[in-house]
Amino acid sequence: MNCFRCDSEDLVLAALWPQDRKTYASIGIVMRLCRNCGLEQNHCGDDEPLDPARAAEEAPAHQVGG
Repeated sequence: MNCFRCDSEDLVLAALWPQDRKTYASIGIVMRLCRNCGLEQNHCGDDEPLDPARAAEEAPAHQVGG
């Protein structure tokens, strides 16, 4: 799995708001953040190792002002 912008493989789960956890899990995507260029991107399908529901549970909490 690579970043869509810079092709880095250093992608982590993006921080999510509580309502986003339900939304992204229900539509079957995993939100990731590239540690190299900062692009937030959605992943799904063969290259995404995590189930969207599990990813939503494991994602860090989005912080106000952060």
